[in-house]
Amino acid sequence: MGVRVTALIKILMLWFVGALAIATPLYRLNMPHFLQLRQGLRSNGVVTGLEPANHQAVRYKFDVSGNEYSGVGRAGYGNSEFCCLSVGQNVIVYYDPADPSKSCLGIPEKLIKNEIPPILLAGIVFPVFALAGWSYRYPPFRRWLLR
Repeated sequence: MGVRVTALIKILMLWFVGALAIATPLYRLNMPHFLQLRQGLRSNGVVTGLEPANHQAVRYKFDVSGNEYSGVGRAGYGNSEFCCLSVGQNVIVYYDPADPSKSCLGIPEKLIKNEIPPILLAGIVFPVFALAGWSYRYPPFRRWLLR
């Protein structure tokens, strides 16, 4: 193999490992929860609080079999946007029938579609900048990479 092919293989392997190292933890933040709730039950909840200074968090509560549960979520995704919500307003909530304390505000499919682009973008872009930075900052790394 030529020097260029070897360098390209090293770069691609490092990029792939970096992409996995970034995308995997980001995926694990919310995606398993939303994927599980796709199989959940839809309910009507009520907005109990709006927190504009906390990433526009929306506090909500809902009832299942006479028990009250609560959670914090984001506006939209089947519900009104944050600016149009008010305390006491009805909202869509999905919950796990086996454990109603696991819930989300909005439609899980829409939440999943919102999560995927930032995860992919971070996984693709960050390793490129990291490799470029390390190559520029550390000459021994650049020499090894281009050998």
